[in-house]
Amino acid sequence: MLKLTPQLKRQLDKKSSVEQLLTLNQHKIRLGLNRVNKVIKKLKINQKPEIKYLTVNGTSAKNSIIQIFKSILIQHKQRYAATYSPHIFSVVERFEHNKKFIKLALLKKILLEVHKQKNLTHFEKLTIAFGLFIKNLKLDWVLGEYGLFGRKDCLRALFPKPNLHIITPISFDHLNWTKTKKMDLKTLKEIVYEKTSFLRSKLYISKQTPLVLSLIKKNIKKNKNPKIIYGEDFRLIKKNRKYFYRDKIHKFQIKSNLLGDHMYENATVAIRIALDLKIPLKTIEIGLKKIEILGRMQLIKRGKLRKGFSQKTILICDGAHNLNQSEQINKAISEKFKAKNKYCVISMINTKDPHSFLKPFKNKFKKIYFVNMEREKNVFPKEKLKYIADSLNINSCTANNLDDIKKDLNNSSCDLFLITGSLYFIGSILKKN
Repeated sequence: MLKLTPQLKRQLDKKSSVEQLLTLNQHKIRLGLNRVNKVIKKLKINQKPEIKYLTVNGTSAKNSIIQIFKSILIQHKQRYAATYSPHIFSVVERFEHNKKFIKLALLKKILLEVHKQKNLTHFEKLTIAFGLFIKNLKLDWVLGEYGLFGRKDCLRALFPKPNLHIITPISFDHLNWTKTKKMDLKTLKEIVYEKTSFLRSKLYISKQTPLVLSLIKKNIKKNKNPKIIYGEDFRLIKKNRKYFYRDKIHKFQIKSNLLGDHMYENATVAIRIALDLKIPLKTIEIGLKKIEILGRMQLIKRGKLRKGFSQKTILICDGAHNLNQSEQINKAISEKFKAKNKYCVISMINTKDPHSFLKPFKNKFKKIYFVNMEREKNVFPKEKLKYIADSLNINSCTANNLDDIKKDLNNSSCDLFLITGSLYFIGSILKKN
């Protein structure tokens, strides 16, 4: 990719950490496409006609749907590269090529090239770096997950004309970036506009609330490409605790290790795309059985995290961080597991809305613990989260860490324990496993 010159070697020695490379010439977060467009043109990063491009944005389920579709592509023996946001363990997870993450040394070399460009934000640097990473790869597919909103997100500049685009469930999130910063209709309209008004590709629209779907349809009227909509063109059917995909032509059972109705709803989007691409049904079915999604309704069955819990305790990690997601995981847990004594630990970054996130937890858990995240600076202090929980009449307390929580639960019967609130938090927890 990039030639490792003596000068580059010296720079690598001086700047050994990716975080240091990302902060070189860094601009504060400011949405817009002008800066990135100039760099893309300068570095000659272009979409290639022989490659299919799939981009995804929305509020929830972006990564889950990509992972499900990717599993089908792998089974179909397709060459792919994908970029995700955020990562769980390491920044290298943001760049994937044929089931392997980018090597750290290669990422550093690419970022040294990118840092020469002035006034790019952290996310813009990573996006440009992904463009350089895939520039000379032989691929069938490129998959891209948007970061913030969409209309002014730099991924739009990198892939301005994707073949396919998925709109995942849209709800309230990133309120600090909206005009009113309130959970009202005006803000919802603004969020939906920012995520959908610019789209001109063939669209696959995930399950939405009736209000959000009506707003999406209003915003995509100028898009003359096909629009395939959950509930109108395909859907999930649940019968006797079994899940079925259905459209006007197909109906078959979805067999997978996914947990929760919402995860199977996500699967239907990937299935419909695969069917439209004429991928054999047998290939799709095998791909669905091989899905692995870290930090999304992930059951922890072994490892160091289980130490201190009973063998019968159900241990779940989920990176939920907004109202829609907390509603979904609570619904999934109550339907899937007959657990009487449930406990939970939560930590959140301070760009989220903890009040709305915590509401669905009321009367669902015997006690909720709040801790401070180890790896993140921009977090809500555990005392602040407890204060909000108290205002919602949620039984809660603070703790220093997960080990202290286990000691506190030592004499209690714990049927189920949930770890949630942030993917960053989940990453710091799973590292210990």
